[in-house]
Amino acid sequence: MSRTDEVHRITENVYKSIMEQFNPCLRNFVAMGKTYEKALSSVTFAAKGYFDALVRMGELASESHGSKDLEEAAWDVLFQMAEVHRQIQMQLEDM
Repeated sequence: MSRTDEVHRITENVYKSIMEQFNPCLRNFVAMGKTYEKALSSVTFAAKGYFDALVRMGELASESHGSKDLEEAAWDVLFQMAEVHRQIQMQLEDM
């Protein structure tokens, strides 16, 4: 066997070895990406429900017959929570 054939055989073996090791890692990477995307989708869905509940609580607080100061304080806190949550949600969607 000539030196060129030997180098060619060694090079082929190295490439085969790399591909055999790379393919499982690539499949694992793709699977993890899908899992990550599914988790983000679930978080987005839960966050939307949470935001809707905050809005509803704010509406109920504004309609309650309690003291006016308590209503305003509750509304302000709920509004701030909803605003922070909305900003987080927008950042999540951008990601």
